[in-house]
Amino acid sequence: MSIYDKEILELKKEIIVEVINELKNIKNFKIKANTKAYSELNKTISKWDLEINKIENNINSSNLNENYSFLKIERKTLESLINLNNRLKFGTLSELLESLTFNYEDVFSKDTLIEIKPFSFKKQIQLNLNNTNLYICEIIEESFDISVNDKILYKIEDILIYDNKEYLETKNLKRYPIGNEIFWISNNLTLADIDKFNSLYFY
Repeated sequence: MSIYDKEILELKKEIIVEVINELKNIKNFKIKANTKAYSELNKTISKWDLEINKIENNINSSNLNENYSFLKIERKTLESLINLNNRLKFGTLSELLESLTFNYEDVFSKDTLIEIKPFSFKKQIQLNLNNTNLYICEIIEESFDISVNDKILYKIEDILIYDNKEYLETKNLKRYPIGNEIFWISNNLTLADIDKFNSLYFY
């Protein structure tokens, strides 16, 4: 059984489980016991329970020659991936995801990225920020309305690396005047992060 077939079975099982839960809810709360409708509903639930057992047996007995790990993924996301894979004809979802990952730079254009460099500031400020996940940098050259004199406040997860150079995504930055300086602050920062930075930078 291919990875794609296995993913389809997992999706089918999840849908059937949802149907069974809804039928049980109807049986337990909306239909009187000892009626024909109650009896027929029990038969239907039993039939779907057997179908789930068959699916689980198929999944457990499959012998994949590929390395495969289960990832928790929302059903809607999985359905979207399956539909996309059907249109693009990649064969398996793994091949689709591998292609999307490989072509990441083309899919998500580098045109909105800015190259950054470390910012030199007072030793005390550096010491203050050492135990935080807040970082300050400058840009290599002026672009996207960001001046070389502006400072950028970001978190480590904002960093993108290409050809051993560090970049930030300009779409994730917002301009804030702090004191007499202009900062571009990452959307990943919370108000608490900004307050913490103010207390450490303007000590």
